[in-house]
Amino acid sequence: MTLYGVDLSNNNWGGQPAAAIVSALNEIISEGFTWIEHKVSEGNYYRDPYWPTVWDWAQQTGNLVVGYHYVTTNDAAQQAQTYLANDPSNGAAPCMLDFEANSGDITNFWAVWNAFVAAGVNMRLSYIPHWYWQQIGSPDLSGVVGLVSSAYYEEGNYASAEYADAGGDNGQGWTGYGGATPVIWQFTDAALVAGMSVDANAFRGSVDDLRSLLGIGGLFMALTDAEQQELLQKVREVWDQLRGPNGQGWPQLGQNAQGQNLTPVDALASVKNSIEGKQ
Repeated sequence: MTLYGVDLSNNNWGGQPAAAIVSALNEIISEGFTWIEHKVSEGNYYRDPYWPTVWDWAQQTGNLVVGYHYVTTNDAAQQAQTYLANDPSNGAAPCMLDFEANSGDITNFWAVWNAFVAAGVNMRLSYIPHWYWQQIGSPDLSGVVGLVSSAYYEEGNYASAEYADAGGDNGQGWTGYGGATPVIWQFTDAALVAGMSVDANAFRGSVDDLRSLLGIGGLFMALTDAEQQELLQKVREVWDQLRGPNGQGWPQLGQNAQGQNLTPVDALASVKNSIEGKQ
């Protein structure tokens, strides 16, 4: 089974208001794409203004998204903080490092990766195209998490057609390098999607496999902050009803032999015992 995703950034939106891109996001999914990667930040100086909208949309619709950071040679810790400052998920969203032109050597990659991990970001993917890997001396990639390759087939067609023409599941983008095997292949930068020409990716596996790769769990991982707050409030309300205010029982239910207020469970047990005693 092959799933398709798209790779987007501010460059795709033509300066339109962030709220205006929601219809395009919906269209992308309706055209059969399973996930969306979107830029969050670059270096220690740029925050993509569209990522917060993409994340909020994903939370409301349940669609899969990945945030990515374009690596530069700026201070690694500052890059992590730039990312987090623009991420409403506070690092929970699956993150990909975009490591290519002007990103430095493999030592810099690991410095930035480790800084993101230390900052609590959910690090899942590493976009290190073969051409850049060669440019920086073909270093060992065996320790890289979630290698994403790129080998472009450009014919300005629908993504599935371009993927098939590029070799499909046997295409060159699946060939390993540096001791690592790609888990995602960015096979074109010219797929026709939702009226745009965009980068498109392929993943070989099921939706559950993709969710596992991205570190996305079940229902609770998809709750928004507001939903989590609502859940907490309801749990507290249930606690109060079962245990009474501050866990001290309910005076209107009576007291036990020690003078302590009864809880609903205590009161039911007392009624049960009373009924059984009369039988």
